[in-house]
Formats: sequence, C-alpha cells, structure tokens
Amino acid sequence: MYNEDQKTAFLFSPELDNDFLQELYGEDLPQAEMVFESSVQQLHNGQQVMDTRFHDGDLEGLRKIVHKVKPLLGYMGMNSFMEEFASFEQKCTQFQTAAEAENGYEQIKAIAGEAIKMGEKEVSRLKQHNTQHL
Repeated sequence: MYNEDQKTAFLFSPELDNDFLQELYGEDLPQAEMVFESSVQQLHNGQQVMDTRFHDGDLEGLRKIVHKVKPLLGYMGMNSFMEEFASFEQKCTQFQTAAEAENGYEQIKAIAGEAIKMGEKEVSRLKQHNTQHL
C-alpha cells in the first residue's frame, strides 16, 4: 500500500497477515487505522466481559462473547489468534464447569492481551504513516 503522490509503501507488521490486510483495505489506510482502532477497543471491552463471564461460571455467556470478538482478530490480520478463539469457542460447548475451562480460558485471556498490544502498535504505525504521507 502506498500514497499515490509519494509512492510511500506501508507494510503491516510481519506478525500480521499482510497479504490479507492489503486485500481487505487496499490503499485505504485511514480506513485500516479506523478499523484497527475500533477493533482494539472492542477487544479490550470484550476481554472484560469474558473475565466476568468466566468468573461467574457462565460458560455459555463466555462462549458467546468469544464468538463475538473472534472476527475482530481477523480484521487485524491475526489469523492464528482467531483460530485459537474458534477452538476455545467450540470447547466451551463441552465444558461443564469453569474449572474445566480454566486452562483454555487463561490461554485465551493471554492471547487477547497480546492481540490488544499488537493492535495498539499497528494503530500507532498507521497513525504515523497517515499523518506523514496522506
């Protein structure tokens, strides 16, 4: 992705699916910035709801919020994280107690935290690029 006048290329961070993100956003980096920023905020809010659902022992509610935030990871090119969320979502239908879900939940919680950090980093990179080159 580049600015037409200056031909300034922008590549997403290597840990993200750059090909998919270029296909998704094209040269509309302001749109990418907005989507990343919104996705990070929604993921942060979803993480808080996941925590509440888990600690309340509401496994169906936990499954639903995992399902709801899972696409946000895709919008940010975090495919492996999205797959982990999908796997945990499926497992939630099999758990009978929060204790059974605990190991998987802790992993999902860590992934969500990492996704937020990665997303915030990319928002910062996009803001800098958009400010300087658009």
